[in-house]
Amino acid sequence: MTPDRHDKRNTIIRYLPWLAGLVLLALAAWYFTRPAPVKVQLAKVERGVVEATVSNTRAGTVKACRRAKLAPPAGGQIAHLLVKKGQRVKANQILLELWNDDLQAQAQLAQE
Repeated sequence: MTPDRHDKRNTIIRYLPWLAGLVLLALAAWYFTRPAPVKVQLAKVERGVVEATVSNTRAGTVKACRRAKLAPPAGGQIAHLLVKKGQRVKANQILLELWNDDLQAQAQLAQE
């Protein structure tokens, strides 16, 4: 082995315990600072008669079971909004109109 390789190997061997110590210290810090697991109560599932019901007494928000995500086929500015938030709508009802004066002008120009 050449002297250069021997010196490099000695340097690695000299710092190896320090590196192992740092790794162990980091693992110990992680282990002792991790959050405690959530405690849960387990019960064995059995068949039987329902004797009581439980209701939620906390105040909260009721959200709709069915919700529609709408997106117009073309982007643009809203010219008229024909419904209000929370209003009931029917099938095929127009909800809004986009500003389209420029498209109407182009269509009229094409017809002429």
